[in-house]
Amino acid sequence: MRGSGLPAGIPVYLGSYGVGSEIGARIEEEGYRYAPMFQLRPGWYWERRRLPRDEEKTLFARSSRSRRLGGPLPALPQLLRLSSTARVNWGIELGARFRDELRAAARAGTKTTGWQLDEILAETVGPQGRGHRELARGTLRGLVFGRPALGDRPQQGLVWWAHTAFVLAGRPITPELNAFWRILNRASLGLVGEEYPEFAGDPTLAAGADAAGQRALHRGGPVRRALARKYVVGLTPGYRLAPGLGGNTRRLPRAEVNRWRERYISARAATGVAGFAEFNFRYENSSAEVMHDVMRTAARAVA
Repeated sequence: MRGSGLPAGIPVYLGSYGVGSEIGARIEEEGYRYAPMFQLRPGWYWERRRLPRDEEKTLFARSSRSRRLGGPLPALPQLLRLSSTARVNWGIELGARFRDELRAAARAGTKTTGWQLDEILAETVGPQGRGHRELARGTLRGLVFGRPALGDRPQQGLVWWAHTAFVLAGRPITPELNAFWRILNRASLGLVGEEYPEFAGDPTLAAGADAAGQRALHRGGPVRRALARKYVVGLTPGYRLAPGLGGNTRRLPRAEVNRWRERYISARAATGVAGFAEFNFRYENSSAEVMHDVMRTAARAVA
């Protein structure tokens, strides 16, 4: 980042899955913003609530419902069969568990200035889409508001949005979708659309096609238009070839990859976006050379 030429004052959020004091301290020391990433899919946070005893006592004293939600979340298939209220409540608890981790880190001296959620899933537009949206809706609420009884204040973050879920933005509004869009807007400091293009063909045409989700948000009501203004273009460096990540599938030389990326990002910047995000600086994407190429290109577009 230091060598990218990014103009001073542009906010940069960095984070990986989970919360770490060492990485947080390094990011803050360099003048950037630490925003750990959490997954919506089943994992460690689904197992149980983990709070210090004094915080558990405070929580129980404020809410009897809290005790019932302290154990494992139901398995996802079972969760999708529950009532809407139950799904949303379990989602709120899950998001609050993410905030528990941030609160514990702050107590230990690790400063975070946001969070990232991976992701609004492809399943939100599938046959059980409503169930997945209600779980996401609750999780976002839990992340934003945390546990007020324990002193949490509202905090926004970066929400990643799967490319195959872009069609959701064009669906006719319903009370359920209205609730979904409202909490997504309340939660989002930025909405990261996972465009993840293949580095092939005309990059300008690809950029136009991949902007479909943002255009659909612009055509929606006031809440979706607000999200369109927060839209961040999500990309990958391109050398780690995995399903759904796009990238350098034609195995172009480095110079051609850089030219393709430059034209794509320039075309997306010209349409008006809130920023750019890069996912998966790992494996083949993790070399300093690759990261410098990517960051310099993004910095030029932002400038």
